[in-house]
Amino acid sequence: MRRVRSWLMGTITVAAMAMAPAAWGQAAIMPEELDRQTDTLGPAPSEPGEPPHGTEAAPDDRVKPDLLIAPIPVSNPAFGTGGALAGVLYYNPNNSPKPWVTAVAAGYTSTDSWAAGLFHNMALDDDRFRITALAGYGDVRLKFYGIGSNAGDAGVSVKLRDRGLMTYLDGQMRIFDKGLLSNLHVGARVSFLRVRSSISIPTPNHPELELPDFELRSGVAAIGPSFTFDTRNHPFTPRKGVLVTGTWMFGAGFLGSDFEHRKLEILSTAFFPLGKGTVLAVRKTMCATSGNAPYYDLCMFGRNNDLRGYEAGRYRDGATWALQAEVRQRVTGKLGVVGFAGVGGIAASSKDIWKHSHVLASGGAGLRYLASKANNVNLRLDVAWGKDGAAVYFGIGEAF
Repeated sequence: MRRVRSWLMGTITVAAMAMAPAAWGQAAIMPEELDRQTDTLGPAPSEPGEPPHGTEAAPDDRVKPDLLIAPIPVSNPAFGTGGALAGVLYYNPNNSPKPWVTAVAAGYTSTDSWAAGLFHNMALDDDRFRITALAGYGDVRLKFYGIGSNAGDAGVSVKLRDRGLMTYLDGQMRIFDKGLLSNLHVGARVSFLRVRSSISIPTPNHPELELPDFELRSGVAAIGPSFTFDTRNHPFTPRKGVLVTGTWMFGAGFLGSDFEHRKLEILSTAFFPLGKGTVLAVRKTMCATSGNAPYYDLCMFGRNNDLRGYEAGRYRDGATWALQAEVRQRVTGKLGVVGFAGVGGIAASSKDIWKHSHVLASGGAGLRYLASKANNVNLRLDVAWGKDGAAVYFGIGEAF
């Protein structure tokens, strides 16, 4: 049933977040990921007794709670190979059009990285209010290449170990009840990230790989506005419409932050039906920081699946942008294929992003296997090529 797909989205979201709460800058996931489709190769068939897609479920169907406990494979160039175990509860105590999700997950990978997290998302007053919360702790081992496009191109790294606690609380409200703006929710977010890091001693020939001691044991407490604009025809298997999310966070000394920088992030995904079993998904992302942002809260590729084929954190600086397109085609009842390409730019600041971007490109192809026809659950295998080589990704659900 459709609520099983919502379970899986919650599972994917929590597992991805749990794998890097300490390295939030390395692989952050926006709240949008909770609502993203698990399979946009075509709408899932309705089951007997289930309302047609595009209509709301009956109140009795929305109230019934359900629990899913699922293992999730992990394959990522930054974290290695491993797995996560998640428990996700789907329920709807107030008959809201948007389901509630509460989840817990823990994971471990071949790089000796591990993490655990809690996630909760709920809607109140007939979806007028939305509240999202997350808390996670992790011990993550990564590579640090330095800051700037030249550091990423050089490909010289040192081992970095990040241990820390990350939490956030996001609340949004629908202001308009009619018209196009009824798809808009606006609100605010407050977040806390406390990191303890250790780094291997850089060689004398690469002083740019050194980090200030105060950044290795530091924290960011930030507050700022957030929004969600959603016109998709279906929350889980959209064939048309757009989903846009954004945050503008301000480091706040009065909340205990060691930094008072600003960070703007906007993610936008549009879906276009090209045929009976074909969907075009277009993804645009933008990030900009200003002020004294620490290394772990800079903009970087490898986040939000912006450019597959690049290791998370290899290219990091004050601003980034990315544009991706992916065509998803159902081949048989069980199998699907995708082809994707993307281009992005990185620069020292938002002022330089359009004129002085260091441009990177990526592309690739993937297979999709419909593991459960009734529940429309896809397994995903992607091979992507970037400037520095190839990377393999395996997971549940689409990349965006």
